[in-house]
Amino acid sequence: MSVVRRPVIGIVGHLQLHARPFGDLPVHGAAARYADAVAACGGRPVIVPPGTGPGLLDLLDGVVLTGGDDLGADPARDSDEVALVRAASAARVPVLGVCRGLQVLVVAFGGTLQGGLDHVHPATGHRVTTRPGSVVRGLLGVSATTSALHRQAVADPGPAWRPTAWADDGVVEAIEPTDPAVTALGVQWHPELHWNDAPHDATGPAVFAWLARTAGSRSTAR
Repeated sequence: MSVVRRPVIGIVGHLQLHARPFGDLPVHGAAARYADAVAACGGRPVIVPPGTGPGLLDLLDGVVLTGGDDLGADPARDSDEVALVRAASAARVPVLGVCRGLQVLVVAFGGTLQGGLDHVHPATGHRVTTRPGSVVRGLLGVSATTSALHRQAVADPGPAWRPTAWADDGVVEAIEPTDPAVTALGVQWHPELHWNDAPHDATGPAVFAWLARTAGSRSTAR
C-alpha cells in the first residue's frame, strides 16, 4: 500500500529585529499564520533560518517567502532571500512570495520597485482584478478582496515575471513567471492574515492550496 507523502514547505524565517522575547538573544522566526495556512492545506511547515535556504532545498518541496519590512531596511535579509530565490528557481522548487516575498522575486531577477504607497488596509481589504488565463485567475476568479499591507510595489517586473493581478489604482498585486519551467507565484497581499475570513479576505485557502499541490507534485516525483 502506497503512502502519500505530505510536501515539506519551508517558511523563510528572519531575525526578529523589533521583538526579542528572550532578552538579548536573537530569535529567528516567522508569523505563526504562515505555518497554520501551510498545515491546513496539507503541507508540513518548517521554519528555514536566514542564510540556510539554498543548502536546504534538497529537503524541501516548496518555499514561502514571508512578508516583513521594506526591502532595503535589512540588507542581510535581502541578500539571503535573493540568493534563496535564485537557487530555488534553478532547482525548480515551487515558491510562493507573500507581500515582501513578491518584491524579493522581482528584485532577484532584475525588476524594480516603487515606494511611497498607502496600501495599508489589513482589516477592510481592497479589491484586485486578475489577468485572464493566469494561475491567479484560476484560483480567485475575476476579482477578489485581499488584505493589503504594503508601501512598496512593483515598478518594472523585469523579464522573468508578468503581472497577473492589479489593484483598482493600477498597482501590481500578483506576478507569475514568464518561463513555463519555473513554478512560482507572487502575491502583494497577505493571504495568511485573515485565513478564510470573508469579507476581509478569503484568498488564503486557494493560494496556499496551490502551493501544496505544486509542492506535492515535486514530492511525488522525487
